[in-house]
Amino acid sequence: MYRNPILPESTASVWTKFALRLQAHVRAWLWTGLIAMGLSFTLAGLSRADTPLPPARDLQSSAVQAASRHQPLVVMFSYPGCTYCERLRKSTYQWLVKDGYAVQQVEMEPDYRLLGFDGKPTTGKALAQKYGVQLAPTVLFFGPGGREVAGRLAGAGQPDFYQAFVDRALKEGAAQLGANKEAPGRSQASLTPSGGGRSKAAA
Repeated sequence: MYRNPILPESTASVWTKFALRLQAHVRAWLWTGLIAMGLSFTLAGLSRADTPLPPARDLQSSAVQAASRHQPLVVMFSYPGCTYCERLRKSTYQWLVKDGYAVQQVEMEPDYRLLGFDGKPTTGKALAQKYGVQLAPTVLFFGPGGREVAGRLAGAGQPDFYQAFVDRALKEGAAQLGANKEAPGRSQASLTPSGGGRSKAAA
């Protein structure tokens, strides 16, 4: 059937094309919105992402390796989402890792599994209970066998003073491990720091 091209299209045909164009625009808007939303969540997640520390997996082996270098094994006990833990990781402990110190992290959770200082399976929660750790962050300085060789640091402390306490603990631990290496007959009790290994620098 011949159709005059000058005559306007039928109303139904016009509305069909309009609906198809509108549908295409809506799809484009939706995809743009979803992509923008996903990108914003990704960037927000990156901005809040924790600074990684090596996770503790085998404390017995790690402590022996650190002691062979006259260094204590530095273990941070933390909780997921702990802002004070994150502050210390960024300001202090990531730099210790870069400087070659043995620094590891234990999450105080029942599903965090690792090998303890006796080589047997345990959990982060059980390990924290064993050492009386209740506050996150708490940082302990270990020698072989799970012996504390320096005063522990509980809490985040004051930024201006915290690094000084860490430096003191590292020196104390190195001295204890050096003395233990030179005089293997000394008892572990004689090498335990005074005050039960608890730092007065706790915040």
